[in-house]
Amino acid sequence: MAELKKIITEQLFSSPLSGFEVPDAAELNRGLISASNERRSAEAGMRVTNQYGWHSDRDLFSRPEPAYRTLCSHITGALIYTAQTTLNGFSLETHDIQGQGWVNINGKGGFNTPHDHGSFHWSGCYYASIPETAEERSGNIEFLDPRGCVGFNPAEVSLIFAPKFQVAPKAGQMLIFPSYLRHWVYPNQEDADRISIAFNARIVRRVLAASDVVSPISADPVGRP
Repeated sequence: MAELKKIITEQLFSSPLSGFEVPDAAELNRGLISASNERRSAEAGMRVTNQYGWHSDRDLFSRPEPAYRTLCSHITGALIYTAQTTLNGFSLETHDIQGQGWVNINGKGGFNTPHDHGSFHWSGCYYASIPETAEERSGNIEFLDPRGCVGFNPAEVSLIFAPKFQVAPKAGQMLIFPSYLRHWVYPNQEDADRISIAFNARIVRRVLAASDVVSPISADPVGRP
């Protein structure tokens, strides 16, 4: 019997999830926790997908606090790396990255309902404070399969056919994923606050005008992953 001849290999409609560890995270997190608690004391916040928690305004990339500025530089580096490794033709000479970001503080019982950020290309989250817990899934982020036609999931099948995927994040870690990917956050079961900084980004050619709901992200990161 003649051998088959392979003519194409592509990964169609994949949803990449990237994770990064931020250097010197302990010191950075102390600054982020302090700045975020000060904001919560002074600002009413927003109600979006957050339930029994606090959501800041989406002004992360214009904030003056040193800890936020440092984190924005790390976010920029991760976004540039992600764009360079996933988007054909991306170049900082011809493209800008526009974004918005905000702080989430979930006390005991706080969680985020299922949602996506479909008007952007990439979304992500940095974790500044994650309470230690013995409770299964407390504060985990869960991603849901956006393909409605995948109807079975035997235990032995790979993640290609899984209907959902969970991550138990740790302080100092950052996740980046496509904005269309639906996700939610399990309730925090501990007395201590769970503090994270979320963000959205879109890639635009420089001929396009910046939207009035986002701020340009600096292209001068502290360090790239």
